[in-house]
Amino acid sequence: MDYKIAIPSYKRPETIKQKTLKLLLDYNINKDLITIFVANKEEEKIYKESLGNNYKIVVGVPTIGRQRNFIEKYYPEGTRLMMFDDDIEKVQRKKRDKLIDVEDLEKDVFYKGFNACEQIEAKTFGIYAAGNPYFMKNRIYTKLCYIIASMFGVIVDHDKFLDRVTNHGEDYEYSIRQYIKNKRLVRLDYLTVKSNYYKEQGGLQEIRTKQYVYDSIYQIQSMFPEFCKMYIRKTTGNAELRLKDMR
Repeated sequence: MDYKIAIPSYKRPETIKQKTLKLLLDYNINKDLITIFVANKEEEKIYKESLGNNYKIVVGVPTIGRQRNFIEKYYPEGTRLMMFDDDIEKVQRKKRDKLIDVEDLEKDVFYKGFNACEQIEAKTFGIYAAGNPYFMKNRIYTKLCYIIASMFGVIVDHDKFLDRVTNHGEDYEYSIRQYIKNKRLVRLDYLTVKSNYYKEQGGLQEIRTKQYVYDSIYQIQSMFPEFCKMYIRKTTGNAELRLKDMR
């Protein structure tokens, strides 16, 4: 199966080298399949100084939502594209009441995800968002659900309707857009990743504030009231979304 790997990254040259790129190297993924997308020429220079000529680096656009749109337009329609965050430490699967590392990243994740998409004519697949085996299930879920952006696969489609307009919560927005267009998603609920998410420097952390989060989540709810509802999580005070097909 042919596929490509894209990694958007911002102000994290050492993080990407020590985490996602190391992970892919450990699984013997061909470096020629990997492209790193940075926000501007200044970032390109910094990343090249850190990574040398080992990886292809492409200058895209600022902000993660627009960058992901740029990345998908960069590849031809029909490309099987894996998108990784730059701070992934492990890809794991549920085994009874614990998590273990997947044995073969290509076969256990990429191939299974894309094959599941093609069987039901979906265009994107993802993994369980929380690395907690208690909540994970040994199933492939195909209804409206949250496809977290940390690691997901998409069969590239240049339809402008799929373009993200938000940054925080852009993966919620994209999940809804893909579901509206294709009427199904694929989520491998027995897979997850280990990542620091909000704890790393760089990335969306550079602009994320409580108000910024609220405004982004409110915008998504306003665009898609039939498919989501905003609420405030008591433990953090942050705005979040619940996805639900209310048609």
